[in-house]
Amino acid sequence: MKKTLFAVALAAVGFAAVPAAFAQNASTPTAQQGWYADAEVGYGQINKGPYDSNGDAIGGLKGGYRFAINPAMSVGVEAGYEYLGRIDARDSNQSSLRSKLYGPTLGANLRYNFTPDWYGEVRAGAFYAQGQGLTDSVNSSYQRFDRTRYYAGVGVGYNISQNWSVGVNYNYYDGSARNHGVQLQTNAYTASVEYRF
Repeated sequence: MKKTLFAVALAAVGFAAVPAAFAQNASTPTAQQGWYADAEVGYGQINKGPYDSNGDAIGGLKGGYRFAINPAMSVGVEAGYEYLGRIDARDSNQSSLRSKLYGPTLGANLRYNFTPDWYGEVRAGAFYAQGQGLTDSVNSSYQRFDRTRYYAGVGVGYNISQNWSVGVNYNYYDGSARNHGVQLQTNAYTASVEYRF
């Protein structure tokens, strides 16, 4: 988890340094402002406990509003819902032992347009993790939980038009319930489509 947080922090510092490297003409604003909706699909992988290195198809929806804060940068507030898959336990094909993780999100994002076409983005927020899975112990048991945790991520994308864009993203969802011993922290790799109203 420390490595993931370090990577997200490093990406945020990189995005803060980018405006100087990609200075734009203030007379041609590229920052987006307004309502948007986004859908994503991809692959989620768990790297802890009895689900170590296993993954599954995932998907999510989100929507929100962005505010332009300068000609190239905008900040957004968003809400969404993530389904992070059903994953088989290591060395087991019993469907009754599959993990399950899903829940609503509420967060913020910072988007920087390098050019009128290309952008980079960082995001973070709260994830109301609802899950079930095997505990990470010698005598493991199957537990259900719901906890408010966090998510964070980075992405890069391309603006197809004024209203449409596509992107690729990495997000980390903390799907852990430490008091139950269930470890479903998920690395999510997704492709996304966004529509701006």
